Amino acid sequence: MKYFLHFLLLLICFQLSAQTIEIDVTSQIEELTIPSDINKYNFKMTHVEKTSIYKIKVKKEDLKIEVLKTPTDFASINGLAEINNLEISIGDFNLDKGQQLTIEIQETKKDGKEGTHLKRIYTTQQRGEWRTTFGFNFIFLTNQETYYSKTNTDEDIAGSYIITEGNNKEKFQYHPTLMFTWLSKNHLFGNANWKHGFSGGIGYDFKTSLSIFSGYSIIYNENITITTGVAFHNHKRLSSNYSNGDSINENLTFDQLHTDYIRANPFVSFSFRLDKNPFK
Repeated sequence: MKYFLHFLLLLICFQLSAQTIEIDVTSQIEELTIPSDINKYNFKMTHVEKTSIYKIKVKKEDLKIEVLKTPTDFASINGLAEINNLEISIGDFNLDKGQQLTIEIQETKKDGKEGTHLKRIYTTQQRGEWRTTFGFNFIFLTNQETYYSKTNTDEDIAGSYIITEGNNKEKFQYHPTLMFTWLSKNHLFGNANWKHGFSGGIGYDFKTSLSIFSGYSIIYNENITITTGVAFHNHKRLSSNYSNGDSINENLTFDQLHTDYIRANPFVSFSFRLDKNPFK
């Protein structure tokens, strides 16, 4: 147990310690992108000339999301020292999934002329990305309640109508839809024919209402997406002012008899990944 605790303590200390990355300011490579692991890093400049002034810009950001912070914005560091080729620490920075750290170094010589200009970009693997597809969603309609006003055949109350449940019911609706599918890094990188992820989307039924979709998608070779899930959309039901079999004095239209409400129904979607918006 004692040795295990010592090992655990050493492991924690190793995890907390920063890995050092050296940037040689005499390098002839101006810009370089370096894939990096998730870790804490200590960056420092090497081969610094004592008579030069170095301006450093450091920017840390989430890839494709938003800028996190700019800890140092062109801070001037004077390289004066008793010897050449000294080292100057830039600072410690943590890099997590899907992040990028950019370090720019601009040297100004003693005579005022510009010297070395370096840019180093350190990136970690993306957490994933959203895929946008265009297609059609087919909503399967369940528990429909549609009614119409039927002429009353009772001679005692001639000229009246009876509210009657209809038999001609739609089986499904289809909506042009814009779908968004999240692919994690495990599915984003690789050459598999099939990939999958959670999806959401919005659609329009050519009439008056928008629909919202949520489900799970299977993607074939990056371009063809099949999604199943639940759709939330407008549905019709008999107005609370009436009941099935009520006798009324006028022949009411479909819209007069019904009201809208939001209902959840199953759907299946077929969508495609296009290089541009087809509706523009």
